[in-house]
Amino acid sequence: MDRDKLLLDVLNACTEVLTPNDFMTMISGPVARLMPYEIMICGIGGTGPDGNYVHKFLNRDYPLEYYYALQQSNGKVNSPLIQLWRQTQQPVIYQSGRDDHQFPQDWVALFNKYDLRNSVGHGVLDLSGPFSSYFIFSRLPVEAGQNEIAILNLITPHLHHALARISPLIPVFDFHSESPQKQLTARQLEILSWINEGKSNWEIAAIINTTKANVKYHVDQIFQKLGVSTRIQAVACAKEIGLLPPSRSSRS
Repeated sequence: MDRDKLLLDVLNACTEVLTPNDFMTMISGPVARLMPYEIMICGIGGTGPDGNYVHKFLNRDYPLEYYYALQQSNGKVNSPLIQLWRQTQQPVIYQSGRDDHQFPQDWVALFNKYDLRNSVGHGVLDLSGPFSSYFIFSRLPVEAGQNEIAILNLITPHLHHALARISPLIPVFDFHSESPQKQLTARQLEILSWINEGKSNWEIAAIINTTKANVKYHVDQIFQKLGVSTRIQAVACAKEIGLLPPSRSSRS
């Protein structure tokens, strides 16, 4: 079928969305015919320098465990793809294998753990600031590239308005934030222990045999999950809530 006809079908369907069921029917029908995908998720919330907060979303088979792994203590989620979108407000793509070198290794491993290969995403940030939307499509059957970027540029504003129209009908979702101890991964707890020893990112990278960029990614995640902004604050907070044992120097 002609792509222009498929595009017109999506735009017309957006104007007819009156309920969440209408929206998902459109996503599973006209949108999937225009840009085939296996799983998708879209959300409504706010955005800021330290991540996106989503309080309502619609989901088609997207593994929420991925979001739980990235969620901070304040409920925000801040993946490298979301960071890139906030910086550019342009469509973002992740093609497994091809784009791995552009992102932290452990995030790539998490992404691949849930088979989120061949992903494309875009969103809209309202001029007023507090309302934003995002749309992520994963497991595309083709390599994510310029064609998908062009499609997202055309349809995302219409998806945004359709989602905003039905927002009052979408229930608020509670991620049930866990304690910081459960939120921090084993690798992050390990890095936190080396921060407690006064090690720099470069030194930690050498100790645990990874890259400095990968350590920085985890340090940023630690800060966000603990709600702190410095290494000293992170250590103090971690000791207060029992995440850190006495330092090696104090035990020797």
